[in-house]
Amino acid sequence: MSNSLEKNFAQKHEKLESAKKIKEERALKLAREIKRIKEKISKEAGTIKDYQRIIELAKKIESLYNKAWELEGKLTKKNILVEHRVFGAIYEANFSPEGDKIVIGSNGRIMQVLSLTEGKIYERGILRPKVLAEFKTEGVVYTANFNPEGDKIVIGDSRGIMRVLSLTEGEIDEKGILRPKILVEFNVEGAVYEANFSPEGDKIVIGSSDKMMRVLSLTEGKIDERGILRPKVLAEFKTEGVVYTANFNPEGDKIVIGGNDKMMKVLSLIEDEIYRGKILIPRVLVEFEANGVIYEANFSPEGDKIVIVTNKGIMKVLSLTEGEIDERGILRPKVLAEFKTRLEIYTANFNPEGDKIVIGDFDKMKVLSLTEGEIDERGILRPKVLAEFETEGWVYTANFSPEGDKIVIGDFYGVTKVIGEK
Repeated sequence: MSNSLEKNFAQKHEKLESAKKIKEERALKLAREIKRIKEKISKEAGTIKDYQRIIELAKKIESLYNKAWELEGKLTKKNILVEHRVFGAIYEANFSPEGDKIVIGSNGRIMQVLSLTEGKIYERGILRPKVLAEFKTEGVVYTANFNPEGDKIVIGDSRGIMRVLSLTEGEIDEKGILRPKILVEFNVEGAVYEANFSPEGDKIVIGSSDKMMRVLSLTEGKIDERGILRPKVLAEFKTEGVVYTANFNPEGDKIVIGGNDKMMKVLSLIEDEIYRGKILIPRVLVEFEANGVIYEANFSPEGDKIVIVTNKGIMKVLSLTEGEIDERGILRPKVLAEFKTRLEIYTANFNPEGDKIVIGDFDKMKVLSLTEGEIDERGILRPKVLAEFETEGWVYTANFSPEGDKIVIGDFYGVTKVIGEK
């Protein structure tokens, strides 16, 4: 076996083992929760909710091994499971932690939470989902995400307002739709392009057009006259350009950012003692100069890799464990994988196992393999395209479901679709 083939085989084996490890760790975590509930039932009378939770957790464990993204080739309308239309482009669409709901944010100045278990079945067996909650803003909703428990939503808009909304409190309108209560509000100069909860759900990171990344506390701050929390700023980092993307790593102690300064940076939330007043100024751990504006940057499920995409139509997967250390002690990460398209790529996300990536570009959603493809002369993987789905316009957002067997996409024409196998 040649050195290049041997290296390719070793890399593929390592990635497969990593995906298997993640799946086993997730299953073990669910099994431990079942054990805790059973121990509680043995000591005191169990409730219906306890038994329902055990059944739910058991189904999740089963789905980890029985469900995965298995579709290959060119997907068609037959693969559309759910479809929903609103006015204005869909800039964000994400599954809830349980995978039974979707939150969308749009150019139509609206956030909606959609049910994947309720609605009307139309032609071709496509679900038109029931709208469970809706919140109207004065600006374009660029970002909308669930918290880890699935009972709150964070949104950010073009008017520079970040809000945390409750899905358990608010008013029910005449159509039976929840108008969520505002729990938290924070204002910046310009637009809020990204807002995400920390893994523990007690913090939020935001990226904005004022060239700032900020980490906000959901447990500290001031309550205003409306009873809304004005969160304390825990950390902030000034960049040379608009921050389009900002996300926590799985442990919640690092943040990746990117924007129109063409730089991806990984920042530490614990390894620095420099404060501006009482605000942490994070240390830069990793830095990578891209060839264009970075629209999205996300950690892998294990937190050892990052995927970035740019307006030059390039997706790269970067290693956080390999590369070169520069004179400042900052890691210049090794490029593990690279994929090119004709035009901009707006979104890229790992699947739950970390062995696939979904991207969205001018008119397609593509699923890429990180275990199959060709190794080029630089030792960089050119991922195999496993599946693709054509749309009528730009795919601005694409995310895997928690089980990894479905993908939600949102496009320029205001259409949200869930793609999978019927």
